[in-house]
Amino acid sequence: MSHQNLTLLVAQQRERSSLRTDFSWTFLGNAVYTGSQLVTVVLLAKLTSPQLVGQYALGIAIAIPLITLASLQLRLALVSDIHERTPFGHYLSLRLLTTGLALLVIFATTQILGYGWQLCTVVVMVGVAQAIEAISDVFYGWLQLHDRLDTISKSMIARSVLSTLGLPVGVYLTGNLLWGIAGIVVARGIVLFGYDIRRARDLTKQFEGLSRNDALKPRWNSKVQRQLIWFNSPLGIATVLVSLNFTIPRYFVEHALGERALGIFSAISCILAAGSMAAVSLGQSAFSRLTKAYGTGNLVQFRSLIAKLLTLGAAMGVCGLLVAKVAGREVLLILFGPEYAERADLLPWMMAVGCVVYVSQFLGYGMTAAGCYRPQVVLFTLTNLTVAAHCYLLIPRLGLLGAILAMLIATILQFVGSIIILLRNMRKHVPVRSETVEASPTDVFVRA
Repeated sequence: MSHQNLTLLVAQQRERSSLRTDFSWTFLGNAVYTGSQLVTVVLLAKLTSPQLVGQYALGIAIAIPLITLASLQLRLALVSDIHERTPFGHYLSLRLLTTGLALLVIFATTQILGYGWQLCTVVVMVGVAQAIEAISDVFYGWLQLHDRLDTISKSMIARSVLSTLGLPVGVYLTGNLLWGIAGIVVARGIVLFGYDIRRARDLTKQFEGLSRNDALKPRWNSKVQRQLIWFNSPLGIATVLVSLNFTIPRYFVEHALGERALGIFSAISCILAAGSMAAVSLGQSAFSRLTKAYGTGNLVQFRSLIAKLLTLGAAMGVCGLLVAKVAGREVLLILFGPEYAERADLLPWMMAVGCVVYVSQFLGYGMTAAGCYRPQVVLFTLTNLTVAAHCYLLIPRLGLLGAILAMLIATILQFVGSIIILLRNMRKHVPVRSETVEASPTDVFVRA
């Protein structure tokens, strides 16, 4: 099959895929994935102590930002490269290289901070679990490029279910958190090698002239990898800065109040994930429409989509806040137990943060669709500095409430800054030609 025919086939497949179908599969996969993360914390709270929940939360807080930074948002670059100017093998090799470096940095971090062997092992094992997920993510990009969102969702569901089963089995049989995390690692490895890679190989059979091994094996080319790093670094940095808004308070809580307080704080904050899951699913499904509307200069449609998303985000936040006020103690008691229900006073404040977070997430998709990558780096750097400064000032005085107030102040800054960036960018927007609407992220970064 020629390069032109392959490109035409991909374009036809994209046209046949409806937004409703994409959203359904994306929502289902994200719902199960997010639900499994909540269930993981619930099971840890039921089977172990708040101190061990705090150790797991600390591992997440250290591992996820580093793995996210190392990922460089290569999946977005791969999906946007509809003409496949850069073969998949280059993306895979770079993901393997940066993920391996991230694991070394995670281990070095535990040594610099002077953690004991058990906490060090917990953090590193959590990093390994996240690294396997990052490798699956680059195969998701290959599948998404060819409109296999159903396959991606099935993988996410299988990985989530097996991981959720692996944790309690390991903890129950051994009474040790490390074996529970090992169960998560094994579950994710099974899905990566037993499903993700196999489904990607099966996909190459449909394209005449493409060898399964040649299409999917890593390709090592330092020049191409340097280009990918350069072009994707701004968005990768912006993404990790967003995650730091939620992990920085955990560092301060663990340092000032201890692992038990961190466990309680992490359990309460994970309730935000339910609303975030819906926001992410809606944002991902509407992203291509936002990109096309902005790229073709249809700012009326762009503003209309943003307004609808913001309305939905605000509604989700208000509903969560009402539930927290009316039945917050009962929710925490059922999910986590009496020790956590004693801090039901924190839940309404946390859901107030959620009100701002959900609408800010949709603004983030709008900024990305409009090509505002570097301004996001500046904005999220400011929000990180804000949350860190207020955690330093408020946590010693107000305890866990101080951490939540620091998050609230930072998310309000993010919300206001996002609006300013979008408005300024729309005022000076110049419509681009239709053929540049589906340019790769590398093209966008060159223009920026």
